[in-house]
Amino acid sequence: MGELASYQLSDFILFSQSAYFRLFELYNQAIWPLHVVAIFLAIFILYALWKKAVWSGQLIAVILVISWLWVAVAFLYQRFYQIHIIANWYAYGFIIQAGLIAWFGVIKNRFNSRVESQQRVKVGLALLLFVLIAYPFIAFISGRKWIQFEMFALTPDPTALATIAIFLLFKTPKYCYLIPAGWVLISMVTLLVM
Repeated sequence: MGELASYQLSDFILFSQSAYFRLFELYNQAIWPLHVVAIFLAIFILYALWKKAVWSGQLIAVILVISWLWVAVAFLYQRFYQIHIIANWYAYGFIIQAGLIAWFGVIKNRFNSRVESQQRVKVGLALLLFVLIAYPFIAFISGRKWIQFEMFALTPDPTALATIAIFLLFKTPKYCYLIPAGWVLISMVTLLVM
């Protein structure tokens, strides 16, 4: 029993920091030029938020559904699973989240109801702009290769953060936050102990 206490959280991560960031590099090379599509999706979201049209909420929800499904299959299941044996379970969580967004955002059109709290709107917009504009530069700023960048709609962390930001702008059911917030927590712990 004493041996069990000697384990640290980092002992349960089966990949190195260099392998993890190399995964992003190989992924970015493999999916190019989808980065251009992701930029247009981000622009469509910002335009829909600014326009405040009847169709805005549903368009944003459709973009989020596509993003969560893409990340589930193309990143988590096809690539991250190669170095992390439970990444397929993460992929299932992302698919469930895509289903929740499809149900509440597309079918029920709940993204049509904006929140009244100006503070919540400011936090949501600030987080969204940070994720869409600044987040891809974190790799470069942190000393990693620029090709190891992460983008909304293509990789899990910025997709989860952007989703939380968008949820803050609308009257979204609280349990819709569970998977994105859970992913952010898992990712933070992974990055801290790696």
